[in-house]
Amino acid sequence: MMAMMSVAACQDEALELPSGMMAELAETLVEPQPDGESWMILRVVAPELAGRQVGAETMAADTDLLCRTWGLEAAAEADALPDQIVVQMMSERVERGQPARGVTQAFAGYRLRDGACIWEDF
Repeated sequence: MMAMMSVAACQDEALELPSGMMAELAETLVEPQPDGESWMILRVVAPELAGRQVGAETMAADTDLLCRTWGLEAAAEADALPDQIVVQMMSERVERGQPARGVTQAFAGYRLRDGACIWEDF
């Protein structure tokens, strides 16, 4: 079983994903949604994502790992448990919510249930 570290410590560590790409935690944000839910956005930079063909199963394995590690740790450290964790992978860091031409991005949403990340289609 992998030891959990604080999210602040994760920002200094790179994580190797199942795809072989290296990922760095850029930031976590909590965003209230119009329906009253709270989403934690886990923003991750994976420079190798640019121009790389990654199959759906491999990308799912990457985002699953990010949710199970950094996402669950960030949720545990939050003031209130979020309703959903959204993993945002980017080939380079971009401002949240702004157009980013030329930047490859992938998103995956997860519900938290019994301490686990359960994938949910947007």
